[in-house]
Amino acid sequence: MKHLLSALLLAGTLLLSAAETLTVIGTTDIHGHIFSAPDKPNLLKLVRAVSEEAEKAGRSNSLLIDCGDLIQGTAETQLDNGKAVLALMNLAKYDVWVPGNHDFELGMNTLLSRARDFQGTFLCGNLVYKNGRPAAAWKLFERAGLKVAVIGITSEHIANWNWRPEETGIRIEETFDALDRVMPEVMRAEPELILLAIHAGRFQSKRFSPKWVQMHDLAKRYPQIDLILGGHTHEPVAGLPMAKSWFMQGGKHTQGYAKAEIVYDKTKKKCLSLKTNYIALKPDAPEAETPKTLRRELAELRKNLHSTVCENAPALTWKQPWSLAQMFSKAIAEETKAKIVFHGVLSWGDKHAGRYSRKDVFDLCPFENTVVLMDLSPSECKAVLEEQLIARKSKKKNAMPQYSFGVSLNAKGELVLADGRIWSNESERLPVAFNSFIASSGGMRFPVLKKISSRPEVNGRDTGLKVRMLLENYLRRNFQ
Repeated sequence: MKHLLSALLLAGTLLLSAAETLTVIGTTDIHGHIFSAPDKPNLLKLVRAVSEEAEKAGRSNSLLIDCGDLIQGTAETQLDNGKAVLALMNLAKYDVWVPGNHDFELGMNTLLSRARDFQGTFLCGNLVYKNGRPAAAWKLFERAGLKVAVIGITSEHIANWNWRPEETGIRIEETFDALDRVMPEVMRAEPELILLAIHAGRFQSKRFSPKWVQMHDLAKRYPQIDLILGGHTHEPVAGLPMAKSWFMQGGKHTQGYAKAEIVYDKTKKKCLSLKTNYIALKPDAPEAETPKTLRRELAELRKNLHSTVCENAPALTWKQPWSLAQMFSKAIAEETKAKIVFHGVLSWGDKHAGRYSRKDVFDLCPFENTVVLMDLSPSECKAVLEEQLIARKSKKKNAMPQYSFGVSLNAKGELVLADGRIWSNESERLPVAFNSFIASSGGMRFPVLKKISSRPEVNGRDTGLKVRMLLENYLRRNFQ
């Protein structure tokens, strides 16, 4: 009787206070994982799980949000530029997609095309187009009887990973600059709840910039934000206080999702409770049922994944990085005519000798890097080489040292070209090739190279040639 009375009193209180419950479901860093082994999660399983979660809460009472790095990261996504991924996101009826840094790697035309395919709302508040027009930064949703503002922000230091994004007609603002501009607009709409979906984790590396946003600092600066959905760092976060806000993050690779339940009192105009959780997806979770046309598309993707590139490839392993780096370098040099190539290992997997499929090639080169050429003088090339040697000797996994092809240092510290010639004439500039990630500093791992690449006389230019395609062409030519 006592418990019944308490329940009735609580129900009466909630009724009098006009409390509403909003469910927010957040995913991130899916990286195109459509297919998987039978005992592992995949996007088909995740789509079903988040759809059922949204249906249980009621579509009119829920928001389904992805925080980026959606369309790049697997062999299947590079085959169709992420079209199937967006079809599955639409199947789940996602409300918001915020792009991550890797989503820009397929090129702005591809990203904008996928944004047009998306049936929800594409938000990126710190993306500014060439004409000076900012992308859509926020949207006001009516959910659970509440006005809910959702703001989207991508990684602010894309230029440290991608080669000169401004040359593709875009500019990425600093996070605080964008939010300072956007927040007054949001507040004028008088939302009852404000959500920030951002492609950034709770902690960020200071090597990129002393201004790199720490999530607690962000929450402290904008106390109007009720809930922050994070991404980028691949960390599942069930929920953490962030100043007066709350933070959650949906993990990575379709392995799970974050969920928030927010109870809001419309009369008192305050949040009564905010509960968050991370739900790990079971490996044997059921997959979503897909329309017949999409099933055909997925079947074709799977078939193309396993199509033959060559029959007699050598064994390649990251444990012997020079042999693999040399193959990358030869593939690049043959098609670009670069005299010197800096390239390293891009994955930690091994490939046995014999038949290689397109998926095997992707495993060796899992990023959308293009080839960047620079015309370097001997002193510039030596500075780059010495920086790479320091990184190599550090033995840190994330140091990502590159291996030089076509040039070396002799005992006197002189540069020796592949033909044995000493290269010392400063007026003689030679074309040197890098992949676009390293040319952009490799996430500020190579500040010397970053500084040199900005010099006008270096004439840094993106060839548009994808490293993976050059490697595939090389394998086809030499190992049939």
